[in-house]
Amino acid sequence: MRDTVNDRWLYAWAGANVAVGALSLLVPLFIVGLGGTAFDLGLCWFATSIAMVPGALGVGTLVDRTGRHRPFALAGLAGIALATAILPFLDTVAAVILVDAALWLCVASATPVFTTLVLADAPEREWNGRIARLNRYQGYGWAGGLVLGALWTRLASGALAPLASSSLALPGGVALGPVTLPVQRSLFLVCVALLTGATLAAARWLPTSDAAPSASALSRRPRLLGTARGALSPLLPGRLVSLARTSNPRALLRGVRRPLAVYLVAVSVFFAGFSVFSAPLPDFLAGVGFGDDAVYALYVVSSLSSAAFYVGAGALADRYDLRRLQTGALGFRALAFPAVAAAASVLGAPSVPSLVGVAALNVVVGLSWAVVAVTANTLVARYAAPDRRGAALGLYTALSSGAGGVGGLVGGWLAARTDYLLTFGVAGGLVVLGGLVVFALGWLADTGRVAGAAGAANAD
Repeated sequence: MRDTVNDRWLYAWAGANVAVGALSLLVPLFIVGLGGTAFDLGLCWFATSIAMVPGALGVGTLVDRTGRHRPFALAGLAGIALATAILPFLDTVAAVILVDAALWLCVASATPVFTTLVLADAPEREWNGRIARLNRYQGYGWAGGLVLGALWTRLASGALAPLASSSLALPGGVALGPVTLPVQRSLFLVCVALLTGATLAAARWLPTSDAAPSASALSRRPRLLGTARGALSPLLPGRLVSLARTSNPRALLRGVRRPLAVYLVAVSVFFAGFSVFSAPLPDFLAGVGFGDDAVYALYVVSSLSSAAFYVGAGALADRYDLRRLQTGALGFRALAFPAVAAAASVLGAPSVPSLVGVAALNVVVGLSWAVVAVTANTLVARYAAPDRRGAALGLYTALSSGAGGVGGLVGGWLAARTDYLLTFGVAGGLVVLGGLVVFALGWLADTGRVAGAAGAANAD
């Protein structure tokens, strides 16, 4: 599908996602640079996870009711830019966590607006193609932001090194190395410039008027709205996997059948495990000696490996039972989590072998995330009653985000109180536990003990 003059706002959204992709890792590194601990990172993860839920669900409903995209989109972009502009002038961890939560509230508010906009006036047969095109712009923007972070921290560190502090000692006498707060603050300003440009471009290119939606048009709109963070951030999967909306929050719990309820329990468990690993990960990588540029590079590797495998994961999902496929992906992911800590310890980070080893494990994390992302939404939709799929996907969003927030908090606390090998081992254990529940659902379906929705889930 070719871009037209009416689709130029996609470039503005892609530019905003360059900044958001860079910020997704810059803020945790900034917290570490300010002297924050692994627990602070877990607290930041929890705060942003919780903040995103009302933004995602509330603004999506407002767009549906008013039929207006432009004011909500511009307000979301301006809010992201404003929060980003405040961050480099803060010097306390608590203030950074608070402003970062507001930033991601704005991100979650803007995303469903752009998703519904790309579907405006489109027949249902074109929805998949249009959403795929939006995800392409979002995804490449996000990955571009990670690349920007890697290059900027590498190139700017030389010019700004005289302004940086000499070193920072972590508990236990572990040296963090050069603290490049001036470099990080300069990257915030680059992101502000990108977001300002994206907001101005959106103000010029977004449709100037929106027709009020009819009831029939609203009923035809899809319930599932994808996000760049869920699609291209396999190391940060606990924030939001998807944005699903419902006009009545109480409808989320109505009509949940037993197979779906059991699967959502599994989702809550393994998403908590994802975040136990992901939330304190930047602190771990910095603590073993990886510089900001190396950390960004590791995230680029994982994100691109995940993005590159989405098509392959979809092909596998067409050929194999979804539950067994997801169980296998969760198993590989569970093994990779503690292996990251073990590799850095055995290979002696930040050596070249350690960097290569951790990068290889991040590829496994990224590939496994692609399979989970492809299969999870489909399993939820198939386990749900046909007239309750939107509510089921909304409940999936709420549970995965909430569990991810709690998992991030637990992961930060464990890392601060114990050690990373144990913390990442707990993360892997939770993922295994969730995977066993998913496997049990497949076994029960095979033995005929789960009826109805389970049979639908077996269909390829």
